[in-house]
Amino acid sequence: MASRAVRYLIWSFAGIAVVAGLITIGLWSWHAKVLQSPGPHSNDVFVVVGFGDGHTTIRQHLKRAGVITELFHYDLAKFLAGDSYLPKAGEYLIPARASLGVTLALIHQGKSYQRRLTIVEGMTVAQIVGLLNDLSTLTGEVKSTPDEGSLLPETYFFTYGTSRQALLDRMQQKREMELIEAWLERSADLPLKTPQEAVILASIVELETGDSADRREVAGVFVNRLRSGMRLQSDPTVLYGVDSNNSRSIRKSDLKRRTAWNTYVIKGLPQTAICNPSRESIEAVLHPAKTKNMYFVSDGKGGLLFAKTLDAHNKNVQLFRQRQVAAPQ
Repeated sequence: MASRAVRYLIWSFAGIAVVAGLITIGLWSWHAKVLQSPGPHSNDVFVVVGFGDGHTTIRQHLKRAGVITELFHYDLAKFLAGDSYLPKAGEYLIPARASLGVTLALIHQGKSYQRRLTIVEGMTVAQIVGLLNDLSTLTGEVKSTPDEGSLLPETYFFTYGTSRQALLDRMQQKREMELIEAWLERSADLPLKTPQEAVILASIVELETGDSADRREVAGVFVNRLRSGMRLQSDPTVLYGVDSNNSRSIRKSDLKRRTAWNTYVIKGLPQTAICNPSRESIEAVLHPAKTKNMYFVSDGKGGLLFAKTLDAHNKNVQLFRQRQVAAPQ
């Protein structure tokens, strides 16, 4: 009887071992077939894992995105991974046909997709805040509107769920750091008392010319005017005082309207910057061309015509108007 019981136990353990072996073989076979095989999705897809999302929610996201066809695929993959799979919150770009193993590795490593936002030189704070408000990938409200000219135009990278205020703060901090460095290396004897005055003048230069070759010359003209006590007479400052969104053209009546920015009426610099200037415009203002020019006007071809005297300037204005008339409508 005892030997029969022993044989029974041996056969039982052997049977259990065989079953366990078959299960193990089956799991690893599934591992090779499903976990490592190309996924069913034919295009790149985005999957968002929110803070606090559990495995039930994550597997629903993956199925909805087409990364898995069956929910239990995720459950088995999670079981096999054990502690080596700990999902992180973020937005993930899952490449087309990526395997479930690759997908889980992305989520485990927290390799959140890097989005980009380009702030164009010459944009106003209102325009930048509006741009951020239109991005559904950002969160929260802008709690504190920055001062005009305090944001650095550049391309910024961010991840899904970044707060709008945090991104604005980063733009401010980067501009502040670069402005301090540029101010310390400025040319001598500039008619600018503070870094903020440099930003104000740079914002005018920014909107007066889109040609980098003319920036330092334009800055030189304005510096000459400040030194001589002559009004800057810059059209962009007039328009900012009546329509900071630059949504309309300047009118003749605007030139006589008194605002804190109209440099046809006030002497010196405007009250604030009129846009967010580029690094190049700030550098141009802090290292202006050494010139005797006091005037400039468009040449009608995308460039500028400079002049030392009012008579020469009036001739340039006449030439510009002639080219306007001759230009095809």
